[in-house]
Amino acid sequence: MIILFIISIASIDSIISQPELDFAQVGICVLDLERDSVIYARNCRTLLIPASNMKIVTTGAALCYLGPDFRFKTRLAAKGKMKKNKLDGDIILIGGGDPTFSTEHLEHFVAILQNNKIKEITGDIILDDSYFSDERLPIGWAWHYLDARYAPEISALSVNKNCVTVKMNATRLGLPADVVIEPETDYVKLVNNMITKAGDDSIIIFRQPEANIIYVDGGIGRGHTREIQVAVKDPSLFAGHLFKERLTDVHIKKKGEIIKKKFDYFGAIDTSKTVIVIDSVISAPLIDILKETNSESVNLYAEVLLKTLGAYYYREGSFDRGIHILKRFLYKCGVDTTMVSVWDGSGLSRHNLLSPYFLTLVLRYMYRTEFSELFYTLLPSSGEGTLERRFTGFDEMMHAKTGTLHAVSCISGYLKVGETDYCFSVMVNNFTCKTKKIEEIQEQIIRALVQHLEQK
Repeated sequence: MIILFIISIASIDSIISQPELDFAQVGICVLDLERDSVIYARNCRTLLIPASNMKIVTTGAALCYLGPDFRFKTRLAAKGKMKKNKLDGDIILIGGGDPTFSTEHLEHFVAILQNNKIKEITGDIILDDSYFSDERLPIGWAWHYLDARYAPEISALSVNKNCVTVKMNATRLGLPADVVIEPETDYVKLVNNMITKAGDDSIIIFRQPEANIIYVDGGIGRGHTREIQVAVKDPSLFAGHLFKERLTDVHIKKKGEIIKKKFDYFGAIDTSKTVIVIDSVISAPLIDILKETNSESVNLYAEVLLKTLGAYYYREGSFDRGIHILKRFLYKCGVDTTMVSVWDGSGLSRHNLLSPYFLTLVLRYMYRTEFSELFYTLLPSSGEGTLERRFTGFDEMMHAKTGTLHAVSCISGYLKVGETDYCFSVMVNNFTCKTKKIEEIQEQIIRALVQHLEQK
């Protein structure tokens, strides 16, 4: 058990006294992991919005409860009978939660059907995304996020990170810009009112909240090209339509519709002998997905991990059951779970509340597990991911996760100074200056901390 005292380091205290922080909330906690002692504490028990520092909890829980070698599986199945080159029945896509499933994987399934000499499907294209519950968005996500690439809907059957890419190319001055969507699909409608203009871009792009209609307006500068990803509505239907269109491309005839249907995912797919699994796509090991989740701060991956924890342990792939597992994990880390607020796995929800002390307890716990070295490498170092342009010269001294929302900037992770390992959390909420200024202050704090520790 760690006993907290008010511990001060003069150089850090002076940095925190900067006017930009006069009315902000600042919480800091630093632990010596070898001596199991507090090095510095400032408002360390104050509950603050963690933003993407929430991913430290989610990826830690996933690593401990699912294991580094866990893999997602997406299956292609058929229900019916083969008659020469005809499938007299349905073709089925069964989602297993894989957030890395791609259009290339769909094309692989199409190639499998071609290799099996199938030229016609008389039934429906059935989509089973029931491994996860129907709720596609966590509580607390802002409505204006919902067409953004960083806030796609969550489904057990995902493809292309549940986004399309809007590609914009300037033409001649005053004429409509050339705008297309990739992957090309009739599932998403494009309304293009963009023109080519002189000077800088003034792009307006949005999707209607309840429809897959993307509006592109404003102007793109002459000679310019731009690409912007937009999240789609109902990812499993997106996958189904892409699959149907790829079947058409290779001249496989279809007579049925695209429909959703639930199979008994947690048992056999179907006890009927007429259902056959034709092929499966297996994801990369979980450890690779966790690395990208933290390094690039991929919200889709974090929410899929959350729902997968619920599905794996409770046979209910819901946010609620996944959060139950996160709280169980926090309790194992020594956190008083009656004093936290957890609403998602990624940190996009502003309802999440954690303290710097609680985050260091999670980092401390992971340091003591068999996954210590693995987890350390899951957090980016200077020059990687979200730290690509931050903490120059730190090299492998620091591995840390950033977290940013409006008026929220946090960074938590590990420091190695000399032969001693430390963990830290610096959380800042409710500031009115630019986020870049807060990031500069955070860097000043951590550099002052390192200097202090080197002089010990």
